[in-house]
Amino acid sequence: PQVGVGLRIFVIDIADEDEPSDLRTFINPEITKTDGSQMWNEGCLSFPGVSEEIKRAERVVVRALDAKGKPFELEADGLLAVAIQHENDHLNGVLMIDKLSALKKRRMGRKLAKRPSANA
Repeated sequence: PQVGVGLRIFVIDIADEDEPSDLRTFINPEITKTDGSQMWNEGCLSFPGVSEEIKRAERVVVRALDAKGKPFELEADGLLAVAIQHENDHLNGVLMIDKLSALKKRRMGRKLAKRPSANA
């Protein structure tokens, strides 16, 4: 688990800062369908200040429980589809760096090493 808690749950809010919150909770999520592919410039709190192009499905269908334990199914595209895939990867022990080529991994490692916090 990314934060040291063995639960399959993530929360997403893709609203812009000037928009009302659109908080969505996904408990025990399962991506049941994917369609298409796209490259998306992703960042991650596991690698602050670094972003890379990651190949993702354009559309996903996900089944999960909401914050009240009610089952739901959601078809998503765009940023929401990418966020769902990214967070679901974390639940499966996969980080964005795991999806990069060896060359891009080395480049990302150099970027991280140059950060002041990496040398502290």
